[in-house]
Amino acid sequence: MQALAKISVSDFVEWAESKAHLLEQSIYTQDYKRLVVPLGHKLISVKPLKCVKAHTDPRMDKLASRFCPNWKLSLLCKYAKGGGVKSHRDASIYGSRAFVVSSTDYLFVIDGLEHNCKGGVIYEFNSKKLHSVPPLVDERWALIWWESSKILDTQQTQLNLF
Repeated sequence: MQALAKISVSDFVEWAESKAHLLEQSIYTQDYKRLVVPLGHKLISVKPLKCVKAHTDPRMDKLASRFCPNWKLSLLCKYAKGGGVKSHRDASIYGSRAFVVSSTDYLFVIDGLEHNCKGGVIYEFNSKKLHSVPPLVDERWALIWWESSKILDTQQTQLNLF
């Protein structure tokens, strides 16, 4: 896990709250007490693999592209108090390089190693390693984005042919 940069927590929270009307139930089984706003593209199902265009946001695109120009999938997540993510590896549609920024400090566990992450800091991590976020003490906003994967790129190429 590597810290890359820092952004304003208050600006991030203000932006995230402006997207609250777009929140929807998560389709992921490894998270709990979490709502999401898919950005860029939205994963509809893993089996069979189905992805569609999702909400776009120029401000988010500028931030994500600064660290990962080929990103395509992103989630703005709102965790309720006690929410978190069970230990898992991200599905193959997600690239191995993932980026995350949070509104609060939180514990992030990767392959059994605990990382005390700070609010407003953008981190890069390998999404193919086992990772989790234990139950959170407070409500939390988090923005996660991934580099594109060969699977997603192939699917998009096929979709663009029609």
